[in-house]
Amino acid sequence: MPPTVRTQGAARNAGFTLIEMQAVLLIIVLIAGLAVTMMPGSGRTQVKAAALQTAALFRRERLRAILTAREREVSVDGTARAFVGDGGDRVAIPRDVTVDILGVDEQGSGQQMVVRFLPDGASSGTVVKLSHEGIAYEIRVNWYTGGVALESP
Repeated sequence: MPPTVRTQGAARNAGFTLIEMQAVLLIIVLIAGLAVTMMPGSGRTQVKAAALQTAALFRRERLRAILTAREREVSVDGTARAFVGDGGDRVAIPRDVTVDILGVDEQGSGQQMVVRFLPDGASSGTVVKLSHEGIAYEIRVNWYTGGVALESP
């Protein structure tokens, strides 16, 4: 029986190359990233996004009240969990975000009014607090000036 001779080509084919290992790690990272984004729940960015969108809705309705010389309202639709402006704009509130409203207690067309903007720019005033697991943002509407401010207490 002749002795087996090992060639260098056979030794090179054993194991994985660095590029193959990096490709596998990249696939694992991509799958992990998808899994994290698909998990339910609101993180800091989702609560902040909802607060920014709500503040923008308040500002738009104030500007529309001034431009049209008519009162405008923003109300909350409890069944759809959304803030609704007179212009039809809606801001959805994530299910796990708590909404606290300090302001006008008035109902109209089956929805709870949050704030009313007057043609001179003033408002009924309100404070809307959006919070989730220690993360909180407050949207404050000044009753005298109608100015909208977003704060993180």
